[in-house]
Amino acid sequence: MIITKVRAHHLRGIPMQSPPFREKPDRTRALLIEVGTDEGLTGWGIHGYAHKSIVSFVNEYVAPLVVGQDPLRPARIQNAIRANLTVRHLGATLTNALSGIDVALWDIKGQSTGLSVHTLLGGAHDRIPVYITHGAAYDDAPVYSVDELAREAKHLVELGNTHIKNTVGRQAVPDPDDDYVRMAAIREAVGPDVQIAMDGNCRMTLPQTVRLCRLTEELNISFLEEPILHNDPDLLRRLRSQTTIPIAAGANHLHSAKDLLVAEAVDIIQPNVCNDAGYTAGLGIAELAEAFNVPLGHGNGSGPHNVALQAGVRNGKIIEYHFHKWMAYNAIFESTPQPENGFLTPSSEPGTGLRPRDGLVAEYEVDV
Repeated sequence: MIITKVRAHHLRGIPMQSPPFREKPDRTRALLIEVGTDEGLTGWGIHGYAHKSIVSFVNEYVAPLVVGQDPLRPARIQNAIRANLTVRHLGATLTNALSGIDVALWDIKGQSTGLSVHTLLGGAHDRIPVYITHGAAYDDAPVYSVDELAREAKHLVELGNTHIKNTVGRQAVPDPDDDYVRMAAIREAVGPDVQIAMDGNCRMTLPQTVRLCRLTEELNISFLEEPILHNDPDLLRRLRSQTTIPIAAGANHLHSAKDLLVAEAVDIIQPNVCNDAGYTAGLGIAELAEAFNVPLGHGNGSGPHNVALQAGVRNGKIIEYHFHKWMAYNAIFESTPQPENGFLTPSSEPGTGLRPRDGLVAEYEVDV
């Protein structure tokens, strides 16, 4: 079997379900990467942010290197791409392109063997805990008020979710005191038994983050994700020494997993297979993290693809279902795993089990 086609599709304007108490956003976009073979099998990868640079890069530079290769050898294909495109300044564009293609290759590998990617990656867990990220404002919508956050959090818990996450540090100047008020309102709304987490999106200084942690420790925060500017490993290590809240990082590859682990900067490492060179790299990160006795978690959306890794490896711990991206996946794919009572069960279908809806690419693809 050989690869006969590699194509990145830029989709815009896809109708989707809006947040519980808002009318917008009700549309989404996506970057789907299609890999076809001479035996009729097609694998699909995705990048949730649909950067135009990745579309052009894949179609113009990466595709010619991949066509003609054996799709069952994803590590060999990554080597070939890296050997021919070793320009340092490509940075995240190269990594994101590798991710989408690698996910599609594992999808083909699963289809060719009749096994799910979850099984191919080890099948360590039948299900994995899932948390719901909510309260994110999109498309120039107003920031959620404290009351809106609390109302939405309570609604999600009433639907059966047992773990939720919200962003902090998003003010023009990060304000730990304001974030404490917001998180305290969420805790009051959902009660003491629901787990709540925070995501700093790499926006805060060390002093701001230390203050936030000291204020919110009483709220029993399950973890704080990527609070520090640039994911600086030394600053994250210093933060860990000043708080009891577990620190997670790695969803944004500003520093490598090795940097974070060697620096003892994290309690949870967060590879994202749709951003960080796919399942092939995810397996390597899982093995490295196990050597440091650090569990895997997942952030930055793309939960329906990442659950195969989290449930596949021994040290997989938890998966993110970002509400916006969860609804986007439901709109894009024919069938998507759905959270149930705080857990997510990976697909048992051959490959990833994620197939774009009929006609979706043709209807919503746009030129870059």
